[in-house]
Amino acid sequence: MLGTSHFDCSIYHKDYPWLEDMLEIADDEFVSYYEKRFAIPGSANKYGLKELHDYLKSNNYNICIASSSSVPHIKRLVKNCGFDFKADLMLSSKDAYASKPAPDLFLACAKKMGVKPENCLVLEDSKNGIRAAYNANMRRVWIPDQVPFNKEDMKYVDLQCENLKEVIDILEAM
Repeated sequence: MLGTSHFDCSIYHKDYPWLEDMLEIADDEFVSYYEKRFAIPGSANKYGLKELHDYLKSNNYNICIASSSSVPHIKRLVKNCGFDFKADLMLSSKDAYASKPAPDLFLACAKKMGVKPENCLVLEDSKNGIRAAYNANMRRVWIPDQVPFNKEDMKYVDLQCENLKEVIDILEAM
């Protein structure tokens, strides 16, 4: 169910009426595990997060978080950054947007922010996220995480950075 929207999950409700309750329990368990595993604020941050955030804010870029997680879940995770992370917008596929690789969530972000999709830069670590950004006609930067990409996946990637701090160099070169 990773990356699956609330809407996509709802099609299983008829055959599995208990599924929504189980997913809610799983989400709560994940957050509980996360909070125990990364009890020290900032301990789960990707390298360069604070530097990139500060650069974006000081240069008047908008920051949007687009996730299949719920907005309350996103806020709980962001709260654990260890610094005052300011996102201009947070959207979730649980809010009736089709899940990635559909472009709906990214397109909704661009529309709500008043930005043309081709002027957006998406930072992603997932295959479905990169494909969603591709499908939305947005620039794509892959930040590798736990799931490696293969040759097929790489054709959807515009740029690759080993960490978030490297994204600053991309922005300065644009």
